[in-house]
Amino acid sequence: MKRIITVVFAAILLWSCGNKTQFTINGTVVPQLDGQMIRYSIDKGNPVAVDTVEITKGKFTIKGDVQIPELNLLSILDQNKYVAQFFIEPGKIDMTIYPDSFEANVISGSKSNDIFRTYMDEVISLSKAEGELQKRFVNAQSSGNEEEMSAIMFEYETMIDNTQFYAKNFIKEYSNSPVAAYVYLMNFFQQAELEELDSMLTVFEPIGASDLVIAMKERADQLRVSGIGAEAPDFTLDHLGEIAVSLSSLRGKYVLIDFWASWCQPCMMELPNVIEQYITYKDKGFEIYGVSLDRDGEAWMETIVTKNMDWVNGWDQQGEIATMYGVTGIPTTILLDKEGKILAKNLRGADLKAKLAELLD
Repeated sequence: MKRIITVVFAAILLWSCGNKTQFTINGTVVPQLDGQMIRYSIDKGNPVAVDTVEITKGKFTIKGDVQIPELNLLSILDQNKYVAQFFIEPGKIDMTIYPDSFEANVISGSKSNDIFRTYMDEVISLSKAEGELQKRFVNAQSSGNEEEMSAIMFEYETMIDNTQFYAKNFIKEYSNSPVAAYVYLMNFFQQAELEELDSMLTVFEPIGASDLVIAMKERADQLRVSGIGAEAPDFTLDHLGEIAVSLSSLRGKYVLIDFWASWCQPCMMELPNVIEQYITYKDKGFEIYGVSLDRDGEAWMETIVTKNMDWVNGWDQQGEIATMYGVTGIPTTILLDKEGKILAKNLRGADLKAKLAELLD
C-alpha cells in the first residue's frame, strides 16, 4: 500500500511540475461564426503559424506550452488580417475577439498581457493623432503650403518625442517583463548603437531567454561589424534599374544611404528636407544612395520621377541590403565619411541639416 501511495504521489508531483509551462486559451468570437483560428508566434520579427483549431459557434480553445511570456497573434482562416495581438504565458487565458474592432478585444488571465494592454492603449491614442497629422500634411503638400507643412512637421516631431518619453518610463517600470523588451524593440531598437544595446541587454538579463531579448543580442553582434566608425559594407544595385552602381564607387564624397519606400509616410514627410540638403550640398561633395524597399517597382520609379529624387536610386527588392545593414524599419539613414566609414545614423530634419553644414560649409 505504501508503494502505491508513493507512486501516486510522484505522478501527481510530475503532473504538477509539467503544468508550469502549459496554457489554455478559451475564446469567444463576436459575432458568432464557424471556422478555424490560427495562432502565430514571432520568429525573428516574422509571424509563424504554430496552431490551428476549430471555431464552433463562436467558441474555440487553444492549448500548448510556453516557457516564458511571448507575443502571439491570432487570425481567422480566409480573413486577410490579424484579429488579436497579445502576450501569452502559462495558465488559463480567456478572451473575447471582435474581428471587426481590434481595439475592443477583451483578454484576461495573463499578467503580461495586462501590462501590454496598458502600453497599447497609449499607443492607439497616439496613433490616431498621428494619422490626423499625416492627413493634414498630405493636404498641405497638395496645396503647396510650406508654412503649414513645417508646422505639422514640428507637431509630428514633438509627438514622437512624447511617445519615446512615455516608452522609456514604461521600460524602466516593467524591466523584468518581456513586454518591456517588446516596447524597447518597437521604439529604440532601430536607432540603438552597440553601447546602448549592450547596456539594455544587461537590464534585460533576467529575461534573457525571451526571443525578444535574443533578437537584441543578434542585433548587437551585427552592429559590432556595421556600427558607427566601422567601414560600411559594400553593395551594388542598379541605378533606376539600369546602371550598376556600387557604394564604394562614391568614395571621396560624404554619402547618405537612405532606406525608404514610396508607401512609407514618414519617409515622404522627411523627403522635402532630404531634397533641400541634396540641392544645397551636391556640388560640395555630398551624394545620396537611395535604397528602396518598395514592393512595387512601378511605384518606386514613379515616386523618384514625380518627387525629383535626382540622386543614385537602387531597388532592394529582396531586402538583402537592408538585412546587411540591420535595418529594422524605415526611414533609416546612414551617413558615411569620404573613406566610406559610418559617421552617423538616422539623422533627420534639423539634425541632418546641421551635420551637413558642419561637414561641408
